[in-house]
Amino acid sequence: MEKLILFSLTLLVLTSLNALAQTDDQTTQPVKTGNEWQMPKDVLQRASTFSDSMQKSLSLSDTATKKVFNAYLGNTKSVDEIRLGQGSESEKKAALTANRAAFDQILKGILTPAQFETYTKEEKAKKKAQ
Repeated sequence: MEKLILFSLTLLVLTSLNALAQTDDQTTQPVKTGNEWQMPKDVLQRASTFSDSMQKSLSLSDTATKKVFNAYLGNTKSVDEIRLGQGSESEKKAALTANRAAFDQILKGILTPAQFETYTKEEKAKKKAQ
C-alpha cells in the first residue's frame, strides 16, 4: 500500500512539473542577445498587411507588392533593434526618423513617382490623425 501511495505521489509531482514547464510565452518583442535576432511571430502578418494595403490604395502590381513586402521585412530588423537598443528616447526617435527616410528611398525605387507621392500624402495624413 505504501508503494502505491509513493508511486502515485511521484507521478503527481512529475506531471505537475511537466505542466509547469510547458508555458506558452509568445511575446511580440524580438529576442536579442548579442548579435542574434529572432523575428517576432507577427512580422509576416504586419508585412502582409502593409503590402496589401499599399496594393489596394496604390493599385500595385503583384510584382511591386512582393517587392514592398520584402522591403518591409528587411526593414523590420533595424527598426526593432533601434526600439530595443540603448539610448535616450530622443536618440531612438532620431534613429527611427533616419531609418524611415532610408525605407522611403527603397519604396521610391519600387513605386512610380505618382504612387510614391500618393503614399507620402497618406503617411502625412496618418501622422496628423494621430
